Amino acid sequence: MSDADTDRVSRYAEAILEVARGEGALDAVDDELLRIARALRDNRELHDALTDQQLPAGRRLEVIDRILEAAHPATRTAMALVVTAGRVRDLSEIARRVAERAAAERQRELAEVYVAVPLDDDRRDRLRQALERVTGKDLELKVFVDPAVVGGVRATIGDTVIDGSVARRLDEVRSRMGG
Repeated sequence: MSDADTDRVSRYAEAILEVARGEGALDAVDDELLRIARALRDNRELHDALTDQQLPAGRRLEVIDRILEAAHPATRTAMALVVTAGRVRDLSEIARRVAERAAAERQRELAEVYVAVPLDDDRRDRLRQALERVTGKDLELKVFVDPAVVGGVRATIGDTVIDGSVARRLDEVRSRMGG
């Protein structure tokens, strides 16, 4: 990402943070934006619809309103900003930046965690404690279910990746076997 891209992403993230703070919805917005970014990454048809500059902005906003009915209004406002500005391709980075800044405001560091099945509150808390022991940091977990993990956990904390997933172990076995 170029410096200009990084600056642009930071400006959008800051604008979204201001909206979220103003609405008292920082927790909802940072979480929902990450989930929306992930959903767009996994749903090519939706991603293409929202990035299609031939589609009028009003039509793209209708799509956002329809799929985000349950989202906080500040999240819908943030998405409207991103969609009308034609920055949907930057959404993953904008959402990550918003979540990092929101976590920092809570004196925590963002940990994106991928698991194969949903975690209940107890398992989630034990996982957070284990990752905090390993990293020595106070963490704010954003947990995503990703069947590609197969089992175990893959966590990204800043530039650090902790990959205890079954998928990684299977890849290692395949490599050792020459395939």
